[in-house]
Amino acid sequence: MKTKIVTYLSIVCLLLVIVAQAYIVYDHFRVTEDSLRREVNAVIDDAYHIELNLRDKSQKSQTGNNNIIIPPPSDENTSVYNFDNMSIDKNDAIELMNRAIEAEISKKRPLNIRNLDSVTAEVLKTRSIVSDFVVCIVNPQTDKIIESSKKTFENSRFLLKSKYLPLDFNKQKSLQLVLLNPMTNIFKRMGSLLAGSLILSLICLYGLWFLFLTLSRQKQLIAVKNDFFGHTAHELKRPVAQLYMALDALSRPSIDGNKLKKERYLAISKEATRDMSEKIGMIMTLSMAEEGVFRLNYTEFDLIELITNLKEKFTDVAEKTVSIQFENSVQNVMVKADKDHIRQTIANLIDNAIKYSKESVQITITIQQLKKDLLLCVKDNGIGIAPDKIDCVFEKYTRINSAPGAPSGFGIGLSYVKAVIEKHAGRIEVVSELTKGSEFRVFLPAYQ
Repeated sequence: MKTKIVTYLSIVCLLLVIVAQAYIVYDHFRVTEDSLRREVNAVIDDAYHIELNLRDKSQKSQTGNNNIIIPPPSDENTSVYNFDNMSIDKNDAIELMNRAIEAEISKKRPLNIRNLDSVTAEVLKTRSIVSDFVVCIVNPQTDKIIESSKKTFENSRFLLKSKYLPLDFNKQKSLQLVLLNPMTNIFKRMGSLLAGSLILSLICLYGLWFLFLTLSRQKQLIAVKNDFFGHTAHELKRPVAQLYMALDALSRPSIDGNKLKKERYLAISKEATRDMSEKIGMIMTLSMAEEGVFRLNYTEFDLIELITNLKEKFTDVAEKTVSIQFENSVQNVMVKADKDHIRQTIANLIDNAIKYSKESVQITITIQQLKKDLLLCVKDNGIGIAPDKIDCVFEKYTRINSAPGAPSGFGIGLSYVKAVIEKHAGRIEVVSELTKGSEFRVFLPAYQ
């Protein structure tokens, strides 16, 4: 229940963060767009006045009486002009002055929109605005384009248009600057915000994904551990039952006079105790390996003698028909390693070969002295391992064959084998094919 609550809260928080980021980005986009539009308005104003001055200077003669004179404001900071007790807004006065000058100059030198286009390009460049543009003469009342500086101009919703700059007193003609691809400039100015927003969103998405992945792995781990505990109880139940039966038989008064039965039950007790000890030892070894406190007790021993004893043991007690061939090209193989762990490692490989084979089991054990390593191979004629499961065969709690009727086990045997071999600075490999058996190859450092 708590997991679901945490998951739902995480999703809601992520959605809130994304919505907040989207709102901030949208708001900043609008602010940036308005700022760019104001710059475009200033650009068309500057370009028009520059072009107007150029036309004025090129005139050969001027008449001073025809000049339209606008009195200056009484205060530099005021926005109002005074005309005989009449107040006119400063912007309106400048607009009237521009129309008057335009009307006067246009009598001899009319506005050339191509020249204005060139001037506008220079002004845009000085303001670091990089965009295709069109300068238009528009009828502001109908929005109809009378003349444009480029013939390829097409309307689009991504256009950014400036204000209308009137050219006549009747307001039938106005200048307008249109940016054809303003988004490039807008996104450029929003670069840091967009990058930060994207990074934050990606971090939030990664955090949510990691949370889901962690929860999924925890569920899988719980399921695997529950399965492991179930198999552990089942596996330990058999030796415990054997030990209980043997001890119960030994406690009977009638057993005192029967030496053979007494020795038999004692042997059963020892074998059951050893079996439990080995299984508990494997579990403890893996636990210590995870904690980094796994230590080896190195001793010098004969590996051939150890394998020979294991061969006799499994051949005698196996419930199937087991044939174990031991091929050794080296007469005397002395190794320096942890004898108990190496014995349990080889025993696990032989036990797995018997478990996952049919009624007639053929196992071949070989030892080869390589240049730097000692190679121990355990090959069987069992059911083999599927290619898609080869990579996970050494993972802890993993049982390759978990189908109904399959041999029971902890799912830690091969994981234990790998941990022991790697602790000895060696490595283990497996080659297998379905229905044709498996071969486990153990490489141990050669003992000099």
